[in-house]
Amino acid sequence: MKNISKKYLFYGFVALNIIALIYLYFSDYNIDPEMLKAFLTTKYFVISYIAYILILIIRGLTLLPGTAFLLAGIYIFSFTQVFFAIQIAIVGYCLIIYNFAHKLNFKVPQKILDYEHKIKTKEIPIIFALCFIPGISINILIYFLSVIDVKLKNILIGVIGGTSITSMVYISIITGVFESVDYALN
Repeated sequence: MKNISKKYLFYGFVALNIIALIYLYFSDYNIDPEMLKAFLTTKYFVISYIAYILILIIRGLTLLPGTAFLLAGIYIFSFTQVFFAIQIAIVGYCLIIYNFAHKLNFKVPQKILDYEHKIKTKEIPIIFALCFIPGISINILIYFLSVIDVKLKNILIGVIGGTSITSMVYISIITGVFESVDYALN
């Protein structure tokens, strides 16, 4: 696919979404979030949960910000369900990135490769600590660790350990905000 056709495809997708939003706005279509939540968490729970995990995996592979998906997940599912969905998605895209890291054959800057020896001395604690630094993308971290031949087991232990703590903190904060707003409105 040429760059021009990708550009048209992207702009077409954006235009289609804008047209759909304008249509829904002017047709007075009301989306009832409570009805949608009840629908997704009762009869179609397994399907919606698997779809949510797959969306999180795709999000992890594309560098999209995760806040909107986290907000939607917390609104629809419980704390533990969102937590485990995030962890399953992280393992999923970690395995995908690790598998394709060498096949992609991207050039890694020498400045980054200079840290290879430092990371390899204490892999798990360093990976664990890197998960707490804002601005470090987990999928790019996984790619870099894969390129310098860190064992998959060590990557998974460090990343799951670090992201589980940050996920609990983020989910707790957002759940608290949701509950505060719900209490203030009622």
